Amino acid sequence: MIEKELTFLVVLDDSKEIFNALRYAARRTARTNGRVAILYTFETLEFSHWKAVEDIAEIELRDKAESKIKEYENYIMNFTEKKPKKFIMKGDRVECIIEFLSANKFISNFVLASSLNKSGGDPLINAFTIKQSSKIKVPITIIPPTLTEEEIDNLS
Repeated sequence: MIEKELTFLVVLDDSKEIFNALRYAARRTARTNGRVAILYTFETLEFSHWKAVEDIAEIELRDKAESKIKEYENYIMNFTEKKPKKFIMKGDRVECIIEFLSANKFISNFVLASSLNKSGGDPLINAFTIKQSSKIKVPITIIPPTLTEEEIDNLS
């Protein structure tokens, strides 16, 4: 029997907690001979009267996305020998994630990192544990913000 490669999805953002999710996913995949998938999303810009401006802004956002992906890819490579699968999507973040998970059945686990921010909670965690939970078909791992790197390594 051929074992399925475990693939852990991390949705990128600019938070410091993202490194907890990336560390967990990378360490976990190194131990299971799996792979990390990283998804960067950006909002659709609406410049209906100035299509050229919209096109330029989208190019700049894609360039930023590719730069961020490279930064996070380098971090992941500190823990595993396999390069992550990289994806960029344009649109509402939650809708992009739902669409991505529906279209990519190879994802085994969705890894999120919570923050210490008390005001309103984490939008993605709220979305996928409450509002949109019925729309995804993979387990979610939530990394608490209070874990040390050593504790994350021990869990993964």
